[in-house]
Amino acid sequence: MLQMLLFSCVLWLDVHVERWLIMELNKTELTVNEPTCCAGRFFVNEISGKAVVLATGGFSCDHSKEGSLLQEFAPEKANFPTTNGPWATGRGVKMARAMGAALVGMQNVQIHPTAFVDPKDPVATTKFLAAEALRGKGAILLNDKGERFVNELGRRDHVTDKILKFCAKNEEAGGAHTAFMIMDDQAVDDFGRASFGFYAKIKGFFKQLDTLEEVANYMGIESSKLKATLDEYNKHAHSTLSKEDKFGKKIFPVALEHPPYYVAIITPAVHYTMGGIKIDKDAAVYNEFSGKPFKGLLAAGEVTGGVHGRNRLAGNSLLECVVYGRIAGHNAANIRYSASDATLTRADL
Repeated sequence: MLQMLLFSCVLWLDVHVERWLIMELNKTELTVNEPTCCAGRFFVNEISGKAVVLATGGFSCDHSKEGSLLQEFAPEKANFPTTNGPWATGRGVKMARAMGAALVGMQNVQIHPTAFVDPKDPVATTKFLAAEALRGKGAILLNDKGERFVNELGRRDHVTDKILKFCAKNEEAGGAHTAFMIMDDQAVDDFGRASFGFYAKIKGFFKQLDTLEEVANYMGIESSKLKATLDEYNKHAHSTLSKEDKFGKKIFPVALEHPPYYVAIITPAVHYTMGGIKIDKDAAVYNEFSGKPFKGLLAAGEVTGGVHGRNRLAGNSLLECVVYGRIAGHNAANIRYSASDATLTRADL
């Protein structure tokens, strides 16, 4: 708070910017909705400043009835659940678009293959992410027949495609394609028991079962089928020849033969939007009509587009938020206006 006072910053918590209007140089008007106070109180605030930096996130949860960016640009993915919260509705993208900002790659929406189906609320449209690290430490994926169908360490889009192709729709999960994620005690140990305890004990996503027979019964399949699947997998895990299995998997973190076993149900979910506002290397937002960057308007984070191309590798969102965030902040602080800039109209900005 002291820093905010020293630098004359304004901090609003739990509010939504509904409208954003550049009045003139060094002046911006915001219409703000404060939903948790006074039954949705709206107020207008005029802010003086040299620049505006947009860092409002993506649109992975934009299921609005009118103007949904998911429905407009990626309708085939609009009905998937999402790992994002209700704030990820693309407000910043929409506001920038309304004032003439260029957009790029809006059709590029990433589906993460493994989001937990919560046993307490299996039809919830917002899911909790089942991180790649679970599969990286040994979790495997099985369909409703007890069969493996993919290299669990493959790219997100590849694993997602295989789930949609080889896993049945689960009516209890709202008709979503679901798979079983299975780990043994060794995989849990390698992942870290404290971290795994968050998923298993606090969130309740994993069911602990002592034998393969119990696992098979929970999955609704014959125990002989499950045993055959795991025997085949463990054969590769024990092999010293480093040969690929039939799914192209080369690395087998553990042999799944150390009970108890832990089983979760997962489904693909919208996770990240690679598209967004078009920026240059200096994080300046492009004007769609002039083809040039706006002066004094910058953006960073998932609100921007074009950084990752068609898909994003895990962890690379740090490029958008940290690297471009730093670039945007630095350039916003160092913007200088000349005398000729004073004659610019809103259309020129």
